[in-house]
Amino acid sequence: MRSTFIVLLTLVVATPLLAGGVAAQENSTNETVANATAECTETINNYTAICSAELDGSDVVIDIHTEGPQTVTVTEAFRRGSGVLEQRRVRLQPGRNTVRLTVTVDGGSEGVTINAGQTLYQKEIKTSSSIIVGPFTSSDVQASGLGGALGVALTTLYMVARRVYGRVEQPERIA
Repeated sequence: MRSTFIVLLTLVVATPLLAGGVAAQENSTNETVANATAECTETINNYTAICSAELDGSDVVIDIHTEGPQTVTVTEAFRRGSGVLEQRRVRLQPGRNTVRLTVTVDGGSEGVTINAGQTLYQKEIKTSSSIIVGPFTSSDVQASGLGGALGVALTTLYMVARRVYGRVEQPERIA
């Protein structure tokens, strides 16, 4: 009798918590969909937008969001010299789709055109020639300057301390 009472009490207490969890899950799903469409700012036409485009080795990777099913043709936009341009026809489903196209990488910037119905859209994908990439801020520059200055100062103090305490007999040139 007592164990039945405990089980019933647990169910009564847990039921509102489970219902609240489901409601919270539905709300977070709606927010995720809203965030996914908010980051897709480059519109191709009324139904299609580019969320992101990047170069992955020799592949151009494009994330496209579409409101309904449609077919697009992605074509390599430029190649030095003459030759055949790569082209791929893709059937997009409603929501977010990823399209990969292998291109000839010439350096600098690569590009593709996206044919979506009556619209021909050109997208430039810039490659980075730097080893360390990123948008740097003033705080990044200050931190790197402080780190360099601290490294030089500590090295100088170490060399002076070695000379003062007699661990090194011959003087070393610092600058």
